[in-house]
Amino acid sequence: MPSPAPVPAHAGPLSYCTTSDGVTLAMRSVGRGPLIIKAANWLGNLQADAQLPSTRHWVDHFARTYQMLWYDARGCGLSDREVDDVSLDAWVRDLEAVADASGQDRFVLLGISQGAAIAIRYAVRHPERVRALVLYASFVRGAFNQGLSAKTQAIFNEMIRIAELGWGHDASAFRRLFTAHLLPTAPASVLDAYDELHKNSVSGPMAARYMKAFFELDARADAAQVRCPTLVMHVSGDSLILQREGELVASLVPGARWVSVPGRNHLPLATDPGWPTLEREMTQFLAMLEATEGTAAHAGAAPKLTERQREVLQHVARGLGDKEIARVLQLSPRTVEMHVARALSALGARNRSEAVSRAHHWKLLRP
Repeated sequence: MPSPAPVPAHAGPLSYCTTSDGVTLAMRSVGRGPLIIKAANWLGNLQADAQLPSTRHWVDHFARTYQMLWYDARGCGLSDREVDDVSLDAWVRDLEAVADASGQDRFVLLGISQGAAIAIRYAVRHPERVRALVLYASFVRGAFNQGLSAKTQAIFNEMIRIAELGWGHDASAFRRLFTAHLLPTAPASVLDAYDELHKNSVSGPMAARYMKAFFELDARADAAQVRCPTLVMHVSGDSLILQREGELVASLVPGARWVSVPGRNHLPLATDPGWPTLEREMTQFLAMLEATEGTAAHAGAAPKLTERQREVLQHVARGLGDKEIARVLQLSPRTVEMHVARALSALGARNRSEAVSRAHHWKLLRP
């Protein structure tokens, strides 16, 4: 394996944490400020992400005003390469370990590609810790959950078989087949750099296991239970993860903001037409989050909720609708609606997602 390429001087040193099932993960942070944790996506490489022209502008963007923490998932990069479990739940365990190791109680989650499903499931399981979700090129249903014909599914299965044979090999033919969809308009120099730094990120068998897990992924039920502010963005011409999948995510997550920008690269370059809009949308979304929470934090004492309002909001945080809450609490749906409305007013929230987020901020709800 070639020597690791140097990382930018502003990037922090490597550190390590251990998951609940005993997998050691490598992680690194950069920048100062409120914490953003990037859920691992595809076949990560800490050495590559902070310097490749296809990814480093993401790191630089957040590091200007935030502390960004990212990591290599199990089986990849500098984390343990030989692992038993590769699945959405296993990737959530990875994120849980990294979040606990961060030492921060609350943070924003950045989810790119399948990292979005990881971030979503984590947010549902740990709503008290997630301030907001920033999702890009997201999907919550893998190819095998999209109603494919038998012929098309056979093609995807063949991709898994070829990945096992070809990913870690010195010849780049298979990897270039993949990057042709990942970065279709990128110059050759960008593709060369991506291939050089990622070819040793994972073995062929592990790449095949990852690909199979991608295709089998299903987090649609989780998306509907998200209760924090969420920004969902997509490049309209993405041929790796079609825009319809991002639109589905935005339609499932309550109150999500949807943004589509022009372009074809799955990972937009800094020179791509859509990047300035993505950058602006992320900046504005996070600025609004800080302003909203800052206003609440400087307002003095925590808002006053009645015991019944807190009880109703607790069920809202769990994803229940008014009729379901009414059955649980033996109330009428109209009464539940009234308690929700009064809780929103007391918290100064515009919608239920924001109310739950603010209630968690004030520690008014049980974890």
